[in-house]
Amino acid sequence: MEFSIEWPYPVNYEKVNEVETDVLVIGGGIAGSWAAISAAKRGVKVAVIDEMDVFSAGPAGCDHWNFAFDNPACKIKPDEAIEILERITGGRVTGIARYVTFNESFKTLLELERLGAKIRDTEDEFKGAPFRDEETKLLYAYDYDIKSSIRVWGQTFRQALYAELMRLRIPLYNRILATSLLTEGGKVGTRVIGAMGVNIRTGEFYVFKSRATVLCTGGMDGACRIWSYWGYCFNSLSSPSLTGVGHMMAFNAGAELAHLDTFGIGMRSHGEMPSYGTGNPANTWYPCTIVDAKGKEIPWVDEYAKKTLKTVEERTRSSLRGYEAVAGVPTWPAELFPKPISHYPSSKEAQDDFFNRIRMGEYVLPLYADLPGMPEHERRAIFGLMVAQEGKTWILYRNLTQAGFDPDKDMLQSYWFGATAPLRSALDPLEIIYRQGGGGIVHDWDFRTNLEGLYVAGDACIYSSEHSGAAVTGRWAGAKAADYAKEVSFGEISWNQVERERQRVYAPTKRSKGIDWKELNVAICKVMRTYVNDLSNEEMLKIALKWLDEMEQGEANRLVARNPHELARTLETLSVLSNAKLIVLYMLEKMRRGEIKGMLTMRLKDNGEIEFKELPPRWWLLPPNAPTYRENYEKHKPW
Repeated sequence: MEFSIEWPYPVNYEKVNEVETDVLVIGGGIAGSWAAISAAKRGVKVAVIDEMDVFSAGPAGCDHWNFAFDNPACKIKPDEAIEILERITGGRVTGIARYVTFNESFKTLLELERLGAKIRDTEDEFKGAPFRDEETKLLYAYDYDIKSSIRVWGQTFRQALYAELMRLRIPLYNRILATSLLTEGGKVGTRVIGAMGVNIRTGEFYVFKSRATVLCTGGMDGACRIWSYWGYCFNSLSSPSLTGVGHMMAFNAGAELAHLDTFGIGMRSHGEMPSYGTGNPANTWYPCTIVDAKGKEIPWVDEYAKKTLKTVEERTRSSLRGYEAVAGVPTWPAELFPKPISHYPSSKEAQDDFFNRIRMGEYVLPLYADLPGMPEHERRAIFGLMVAQEGKTWILYRNLTQAGFDPDKDMLQSYWFGATAPLRSALDPLEIIYRQGGGGIVHDWDFRTNLEGLYVAGDACIYSSEHSGAAVTGRWAGAKAADYAKEVSFGEISWNQVERERQRVYAPTKRSKGIDWKELNVAICKVMRTYVNDLSNEEMLKIALKWLDEMEQGEANRLVARNPHELARTLETLSVLSNAKLIVLYMLEKMRRGEIKGMLTMRLKDNGEIEFKELPPRWWLLPPNAPTYRENYEKHKPW
């Protein structure tokens, strides 16, 4: 007997909807919501489109607000923070988004509070805690001396932003997957005048005409579908729609991309234990004590001070360790913070040493986060506040609590340890994956790309900075896009470009036989894991490119979509394929050129060729820009 489920929505692949707005925001997550609010407050007409629902788009939650170097209580100021960042990273991190965030992070948090979000311990739940400022009632994280990271009630953030979007009467076009940017004359490299997309429930086509467009579509591999999709379920933290659609659209329109070779081993995969929901000593769980199966405590060490730490207080106060740590610089506390020898080893040798201790019986797996052994304030901050507020962890917090988990009595297993050698950092090796991070769309101090009319914010930028960075850059880019929109007229749409895109988008719906998107996505990941990794050489990359080219010419043209949902996943997978090729081509060009002191960019030309260009070191501080970070910030600040 055969069973079939009828698609619950009316489908009309032939209908074309036209929308006109001054500023079009693509992506309704944290960056997109801020961009829309910022633009609307400058008096222009704004529209937001998102593949999911703007109410819950993006990671949503936040347990700690990082990079608040503009906080009056912070001991390190923005100019010192950017100097430390450049010194630690050797200047490889583009400084625009970071410096703007360092100067606007706390100001944006206060604006969020004015919108109704909770950022202070107003109920005095943590009164007397070592991380609490009794005057402001702010709760600090990681380093209680520096005060650049603030514990917050992030589950209130999405609600506050959504309420403001509603108050400003900003039209929200939910369930619209953006598929391509509109360009003047339908040509590559010309002004961006809007975008096209498809409704993932009804299949209807949309043409958005705008004076300015802001891309807030997240990272190129936020959904972990370039290296690590196994064919079942999705990553527990990120939306499965974060497939780099924005990068693909921007590149096809002629925008410059850079740093596509910045990928590494991560602890985020499909089918993993819930993100931030298992015991560990880092991030949301910092500074939790880790013990082995026999209750033996894993020693904490400070690689910089060259000492073993004996108290929890030493883990959270750099002054007690003899030096000043910097919270959140360059990317995550793990790079500078002390940690137990079981997690984030300083070298492969250090990791191998811990594994040998396990084999010799000095420590017994599995490991556990010893919440009962932590001071009361720390225990309640980790489980009752941090775990309940970060990303999608409210679901985990609720489930554990309803199941009877008591942090005063119970420990939570740590399913991963180490972080250096692949397949040796988790009890389940499939949780160790490669993912792209840091690469993005090149932009100037106004967050405008090389294409007139196109702005970018959040993780679509080069080296954006987590939740606070998404909020800051979205707010900034939205204001700049609004100012630009006031000065220009609408462009003329090329309906030939629209028709070409419609033919491309709906091709999978016209086939009755072929393959499912999952098959292609798994094949892409198999090629990328095998040939594009930390051992890649030119020959391996050429093989990868050959495979991807063959998929593009073969399997991609056999994809079948039986309904609008499958069509959306299919189009996402085609974006994954395009981005995988861009990564390989970028890496090949870098290998061919040898040492590159500055930054290598790539863009598509109108003749279909890819142009690579080297920008000099710290190009963002060279003419026509001002020679210092502070001068550029003050010159381009939109308020």
